[in-house]
Amino acid sequence: MGEQRSDIPPLGPPAGMQPLCVNFRTLLLLALLPWPGAGQFYVIGPRAPVIGLVGEEAVLSCQLSPSMDAQNMEVKWYRNDPFGLVHHYSTSQVDMEQQMPEYQGRTEFLKENITKGHVALRIRPIQLSDGGEYACFFESSTYYNDATFQVLVTVSGRAPHIHIEPGNKKDFKVTCMSTGWYPEPEVQWRNHQGLHLAPGSETKTMEGSGLFHVESSLTVDKSSRADVSCVVRNTILNVEKEVHVSLADSLFLEDFTWIVWLVVLLVLLVISVTICVLFLRVRKAKGKLQEEYGKPQEENEKLTAVECKPQEKNEKLTAVE
Repeated sequence: MGEQRSDIPPLGPPAGMQPLCVNFRTLLLLALLPWPGAGQFYVIGPRAPVIGLVGEEAVLSCQLSPSMDAQNMEVKWYRNDPFGLVHHYSTSQVDMEQQMPEYQGRTEFLKENITKGHVALRIRPIQLSDGGEYACFFESSTYYNDATFQVLVTVSGRAPHIHIEPGNKKDFKVTCMSTGWYPEPEVQWRNHQGLHLAPGSETKTMEGSGLFHVESSLTVDKSSRADVSCVVRNTILNVEKEVHVSLADSLFLEDFTWIVWLVVLLVLLVISVTICVLFLRVRKAKGKLQEEYGKPQEENEKLTAVECKPQEKNEKLTAVE
């Protein structure tokens, strides 16, 4: 709420002026004197919350009503309280001595229309900590006023993805996951008709970066062949990211997976049996070859033994002689 500066003397007619004795000189003097309400103004800030996307920029605009030159005024932006100075403009120059450290190097004063009482502050890049209540403050030599408004910081995360795992014999579990959201997003399950489905469980956790990771699980009966969708929604931007899954295809893939594994096992079994048969045949053939090769060798040994006997006799006779 605007207030008159206390160091300004009260307004009133000059001493000695009589109400009924009005002449041209008196009227001229009255015209030159400030009248009650002169120099007062309203500060008009953003009518709706300012939305800042993390990593992007946000512009905080303020203007005076009625329109007037603000070049020689003091203009400040605060966050949450008067001690949280975001930016300070004073009589045609910027004064940043008391600026909050987290805003240093990230603010820019836009004064193209300052002669009309319209100024703005650009903040970039936006950080998660920038959200909250802000005030835009104007002060002239005779009056001051301000306006407050909200800054909402947000970011939409990654598109969700779905993981399917078997439950018991009658159902299976569908889990939807997404990360990188701020603030906490809404998660909804919908059937093929767009109707909401109640999740079995849901968790939202803040990561080290300050962004949120969400997981939501849904238990689905295997007899149901309907399609389902997982929708993650940014509540500030009203932006949705959706992933769709066909349960019929999932069940077919599950059955097909078992068929594939069965075929693989059968192929491995056939290969194993074939290898065993080939091994046995090779071993049997090798045995026959060894038998056939062994008979001539035995006969040769016998002949060699027979030839050696006469030689032994001759040696004995020679010894007797």
